[in-house]
Parts: sequence; structure tokens; C-alpha cells
Amino acid sequence: MKLSELLSRKTIWVAFFISLLAFGYITAAEYRIGPEDMLELSFWQDQQLNATVRVSLEGKITLDIIGQIEAAGKTTEELQNDIVRNISRLNKNISQVVVRVVTFNYNHIFISGEVETPGKKTFEEIPGLWTIINESGGITEFADLSRVAIIRGGDQAGQVEIVNVREAIASGNLRNLPKIRRQDTIEIPRRLYGLTSSEITQPVEKKNVIYVVGAVNTPGPVEFEENIDFLEILALAGGPTPDANLKKARVLTKDGQYAQSYQVNLEEYVETGRPARYILKNEDTFVIPQKSGGFFSGGVTTWVALIGGLTSAVVLYELLKPAETTTDTAPGT
Repeated sequence: MKLSELLSRKTIWVAFFISLLAFGYITAAEYRIGPEDMLELSFWQDQQLNATVRVSLEGKITLDIIGQIEAAGKTTEELQNDIVRNISRLNKNISQVVVRVVTFNYNHIFISGEVETPGKKTFEEIPGLWTIINESGGITEFADLSRVAIIRGGDQAGQVEIVNVREAIASGNLRNLPKIRRQDTIEIPRRLYGLTSSEITQPVEKKNVIYVVGAVNTPGPVEFEENIDFLEILALAGGPTPDANLKKARVLTKDGQYAQSYQVNLEEYVETGRPARYILKNEDTFVIPQKSGGFFSGGVTTWVALIGGLTSAVVLYELLKPAETTTDTAPGT
């Protein structure tokens, strides 16, 4: 096929596509009106009918001539057609109306905590998390972007996601942040200890080890491997000792500047497969305690009490021991 024929065919398809756009067969996604939106209605043929109305929680607006009419879920063009169709029955001189959304109250979210202007935010289209934070005046000097909480609303009300926005900024992966939806609440927490953002250093790279401590045959650091769970790390640490309490194993995992601790019943896991398989991360600490009765089974409280008791005994001895006596003798005697 000749180049001229290809260009000719391409021109035909482009023209066909443009004609579809012109006749409205292909349209871009339009905003659909929602409850609590504010609408401005303009009747150029009778300006006395002009009005600014709020969409009710039931999704309806009220006009003086035709009463209530459904608005929620419609585009402005669809609502215009419905208004003209209803009002022209009573006033045939009205054939056009322009509907404009002046306040997009339906698409709203809430942001609280360490931002300059917290509160309710409304949008025609809800933007990304970082954009919302910036449109709220940005963060304060005490904001902790490593623990931003997204409290879901709507159908997922009550669900909470903790997001490390600081890490996303550092890696340039802002597009991978969770999508914010209508009625969500964004909570920007305050840094602990009153430290400002400028006083916090960048997070250091984690070591490629997992620490195994307690009642295992070879405690200490174990080289980190991908997709390793607690049974596999227990095997790499030489297995448990005879006095190991496998029902109360714990995993201490780091989350930014903080840590979380999880208790695992390894005996139940071996028998039932529950809880779900936990994949360890680098710098996690896996703790296998001893069964009660061992010298080291008392934990931190026992050691504190023991050391405190020894200290008290030493002090008491120093106070009660008899004073040393000396005899003064004259020189030469």
C-alpha cells in the first residue's frame, strides 16, 4: 500500500473520531452532582427565576415553580434538560437554563493534626495525598510524615492505613501513595519528644540481618534472606533449646523510628497453620523465652529487683560495718 493511501485512510479515521466528539458520542468523564453541592441556576429568558440552591442530603433541589427535582447523580447538562422539561410545561417561554456547580461539597475529606489549615476540604475531583497536604497549607515544623494515618470513610468506615509519606517523598514514589476517597480523614501526627522536622535525620539503611535471642541453640544475628518466616529463622538459629517456651515467641519489628511487637504461638502454628505466615524483615528481632522456673525466666523485672537488692545490701553493709581504729604513738616510742 502506498504512503499516500495510508495517510488518506488515517485522515479519514481522525475526521471520523472528531465528528463523534462533535456529536457527543465520545465525551470526557464529567462531574456528577452530589448531596450538599451548591448550584447556581441562570435563566437568561427570565432572570427572576435565577437561583442559588443547595442539593439536599436526599439529593434533591427545590425550585419555586416546579418544586423538588432530583439532582444528585446527574451531570449539569442532564439536570439542565430535566429542569427545562419540567418548567416548560408551566412556562413555554423558558427553553434554556445554565446549571453551574459553585461549591463541590459532595467530594469532601477531612485533614487534622500537624498541618497549617486543618479541617474539611472539598474538591471537584479529590487529588492525591501529598497534594491535599500542600493545599492544607503544608505541614507544621512538628509534623511526623512517617506515620500519616488515613481513616477510611464511606463503605470502608473505620479502616485505618498508616503511610510513610516521608519515605515516598525521598524515593520519588508519590504516585504509589494510597488513593484518597470521599469522606476519608487524614491525620498528620506530631513528632514525639518535641523534635522539629529539621532536627530529625534521614532514616539510615537497615542491616541485612535478623536477630535471634533467647532459648535457641545458637543465638545471635542471622543473615537476612527474602521470604523467610519464623520457623525458618528458628531452624537457622539451631532450633529451640529443651526449656524454650514456643507458645510465647515474639517478633519485634521496626517501623520507621518505632517498633511493634507480635506474640506467636509456634506450637499452634505447627499444628493448625495459624496465624498466617509472617515474613520477617531485615533487623527484626525474634525472641524465644524460657519456660517459667529457669534462672533467666524472670525477665527484666526480676533482674531489676535482683540488682536493686544487691545494691541495697552493699549500701547497708557500708553503713553498719565497724569503724577502723587507729593508735596514735609518739615518734620514737
